[in-house]
Amino acid sequence: MSYLSEKIKMGTWRMISTTGKKISAFSLAELIVVLGIIFSLIFAGSLYFQNHLLKTSLKTSCQDIESTILLAKRLAITKRKIHKVKFQPERGKYWIENSEGEKVEGVNYLREGVTFSNPELRKWGEKDGIVEAGYPDNAISFYPQGTAEAGSIYLKDRKNNWCTITILPATGNVRIYWEKH
Repeated sequence: MSYLSEKIKMGTWRMISTTGKKISAFSLAELIVVLGIIFSLIFAGSLYFQNHLLKTSLKTSCQDIESTILLAKRLAITKRKIHKVKFQPERGKYWIENSEGEKVEGVNYLREGVTFSNPELRKWGEKDGIVEAGYPDNAISFYPQGTAEAGSIYLKDRKNNWCTITILPATGNVRIYWEKH
């Protein structure tokens, strides 16, 4: 039996270069195991990253709505006119209107994967994810005194993470809860 066939049988793979030096190499099985580990890590990382993007989309959508609500409150106080944040839940969009019904700001959209959703907490008027204290017109009103119509906005992402945006009527301030509230 030759030296090379003996080494192959023992499982130690060594190649001999043209200069006569011994070169180490990996077996096909070792290469497949290493590639399997690498692909498993890539797959796990991509799942984590995808979940992180969904949570970031929900958080960003909540913060965008919060800033729009606070702008409507400031406009109502400074212009001394009622301003509303109007919602179109089925299309995932919202905007600010003044008391004449004119759009004050451009239309904003929820981020991809985020929707207005019914939290099923048995509150009146919540079927579309917008709960208003007054007449259900899918709008939250802000008054020149700095007060507001009470209400809550419910957002949900594809992974069933929730965000509740609540408007306090006495101050017009906003609270965000990272759950159905």
